[in-house]
Amino acid sequence: MSAPAPGRPRTAGTIALFAAAALLAVLGVALLVTPAATPPSANAIPAPSGTNRPTTAAEGQPARPQPSPTEPTAASPTPNTASTGTLPSDVVEVARKFTTAWASHDARRDTAFSDAGRRAAAYASGDLATDLREASIRPAHQWQEWKATGTRVTASVTGVELPDGAPAPSNGLAYARVFYDLVVAPEHGTAQRSTEQIALELRQGSSGWRVTALPNA
Repeated sequence: MSAPAPGRPRTAGTIALFAAAALLAVLGVALLVTPAATPPSANAIPAPSGTNRPTTAAEGQPARPQPSPTEPTAASPTPNTASTGTLPSDVVEVARKFTTAWASHDARRDTAFSDAGRRAAAYASGDLATDLREASIRPAHQWQEWKATGTRVTASVTGVELPDGAPAPSNGLAYARVFYDLVVAPEHGTAQRSTEQIALELRQGSSGWRVTALPNA
């Protein structure tokens, strides 16, 4: 009976076994460290694409403003805003002439304030016209000063408007507020300039519109 063949050394098998175990351990660690891919959520908001990106103005050009919902567009009808308080042209004309005559003086030629009053009376009627022709309520010392300095007073009307709160002209009655620049210039000296205004009541008669009162004068 022959003797059994000597066995393979156990060292090589042991090494192979340890190598396989080490490889499995490395794979297991990699699986634990690397997370699995997560499927996209159904509620996730997609990133903007090139087709739905908002359009902007070209660089260096201002963006065109969009019309406001409260602003009228070209197709919207424009409401009628015609004013009902416009003064008739003949009322404006009489108011201008009266104020210019009433507020202008020339102490070099006139003898008193009443000279201007008589010139203004041509555009007045009733008691006002009578008062303007007869006397003046202005202080006498003012006229004496103007007379001594050869002062000339010039009124230049700048506007005639319907006074605030006054009714529109109707039934032959109208109210007007006259704005005018006043220059008081002595013959030798510095002229003084001021802005003045006066309220007028006018009535229409057979001779047209005439000033009948000076409210608050």
